[in-house]
Amino acid sequence: MRRTERLAARRLSAAVGTALVLVSGGAGCATVPTSGSPRVAQEDHGKDTLSQPYVRLIATPPKKGAPPEDIVRGFQAAMAAFDDPGLTIAREYLTPGAVKRWNPWRQTRIYEGKIESDHTLDLQKAMRTTVTLKGTAVATIDPEGRSTPAAGTIGEPFTLVKQNGEWRIDVLSDGRLLSYDDLQRAYRRVDLYYPPATGEVGLVADRVWVPIEPGRGVPETLVRRLLAGPTSSIRNAVSSAFPPGTELNRITVEGDTVVLDFSSELESVPADRLDALKAQLVWTLGELVTGRTVEIRVNGESGRRFRPADYARYDPNVLTGSLQAYYMQGGRLLQFKEKGDGTPVPGAAGEQTGKFSQPAVSNPNEFPPHVAALLNGDGVYVAPMTPSSQWQRWIAGADMSPPSWDRYGAVWSAERVNPHESRVWTAENGRARRVDVDDELSYGRILELRVSRDGARIAAIVDDGLGTSVKIGTIVRNGQQTRIESVRTLIEPRDARKIKDIAWQDAADLLVLSEGSSGQELATWSVMEGVVPNDGPIKLDSKIKSIAAVPDHVLAAADEGQVLTYSVDKRAWTPRADKGSTDPVYPLG
Repeated sequence: MRRTERLAARRLSAAVGTALVLVSGGAGCATVPTSGSPRVAQEDHGKDTLSQPYVRLIATPPKKGAPPEDIVRGFQAAMAAFDDPGLTIAREYLTPGAVKRWNPWRQTRIYEGKIESDHTLDLQKAMRTTVTLKGTAVATIDPEGRSTPAAGTIGEPFTLVKQNGEWRIDVLSDGRLLSYDDLQRAYRRVDLYYPPATGEVGLVADRVWVPIEPGRGVPETLVRRLLAGPTSSIRNAVSSAFPPGTELNRITVEGDTVVLDFSSELESVPADRLDALKAQLVWTLGELVTGRTVEIRVNGESGRRFRPADYARYDPNVLTGSLQAYYMQGGRLLQFKEKGDGTPVPGAAGEQTGKFSQPAVSNPNEFPPHVAALLNGDGVYVAPMTPSSQWQRWIAGADMSPPSWDRYGAVWSAERVNPHESRVWTAENGRARRVDVDDELSYGRILELRVSRDGARIAAIVDDGLGTSVKIGTIVRNGQQTRIESVRTLIEPRDARKIKDIAWQDAADLLVLSEGSSGQELATWSVMEGVVPNDGPIKLDSKIKSIAAVPDHVLAAADEGQVLTYSVDKRAWTPRADKGSTDPVYPLG
């Protein structure tokens, strides 16, 4: 993995909500620890999860007689001060002309570096100078809050002029330029949750970075950002149970109840959307409301109370309770047992009735579960896990990718038409339909196609002749029509490194097995941020052929005819099955 990818991963996957104890210093800002609690300030919060502290940045105007370097430092500090959301103080560091030209809202760039200036210049006589910020690019955050990793070095010049004896910035780039430390103090990385556009029970995660305004605090900031709606990358795949125009009046705590008071628009929520609305709130607020009661009010009028635990069924990862896993052995699909050898699954997949490969198991919450597999070299076949079931071809094609199920009971596969073109198919109840895809995904051979467990995204290994890459797209369903849009490259092709397998670990993270001249690497990628979390790759003790994953656990087929399991907590591999075992499978993913 490239150094810049690791650098961005280490920095951006840190938990930004940690309490920071800082000493005020330098021009431009004072830092004051504060709290995001909706309670009054003098209350004893103890271990109150609604009182997670963060650092408050207070903007200060430029000091009289400050040299150019201090002006630039003060300006940068003021850009990160969210006590001043309009950046009024930051603009005091600019000339009147620069104030008119500068657009701070275009994007936010994150860097690590230092400020350099021309120390040979006689500042007493000079009327114009340049101060340059030099360092390493870490990421960009767009106006919606989406983070994208950045690489390479930066050399950002600030041209300053002397006006009325004081240095001010006259020429600068649009957008805000924040140090990584500024990001940690001023922002939080959060997951917002929205129901799928299909109206089905469930939620889809949308990860963004949000500035914490001290006057609002953490819970209020999260709910207001939720009401603002999903980012453009996922917007067409989701909905919101909140009516347009709904506003949050306030959040308070009454005993053990978190009270969220909304504007009158909330009264128009249909009865069949109330559960989805409650689920959006409790999943977005997460641990802030764990173990509490939540109450929704409209303009102060008492309303509905509920417990967050009642909405576990909306889990974006779908799989709840005891997780079942499967593997192939002797031409049959077996179900793991806690001890000893596995047992064949009921029906055709558990019998040696045909030579099938690459099995995938459907949503276990739907009975009976189904198995999809490649069979006879002419397509994707499906059989229910019921006694005496038979294989039925759902998708016809001579060169199909391994099948993948979505949470709605549809199986997906890519047909490799030729070395430069692939077609994506989905089938439900034996009826196959072609999926419209962005050109970026249709060009090249799709070696693997995996649907995320929340049903909203697709990951694909693509070989375009220049190497293998991993692409991510958004699944948009509209009646009988399905398309994949917003396709982007998660992992670029690299010389001498091949992507071997992928598996969704959870709704937001993709496990990627790659191989190069230095050996194999197994790493988890955040598909919404394009980075590897700071834990780094998983250590491999054996040569791996394929992988399967769920939160906190990984299964891998080793060359020795073994299936191994990896515990994320213990960071260790353990044999689970041998005797020629292959193709480990978790449902979905």
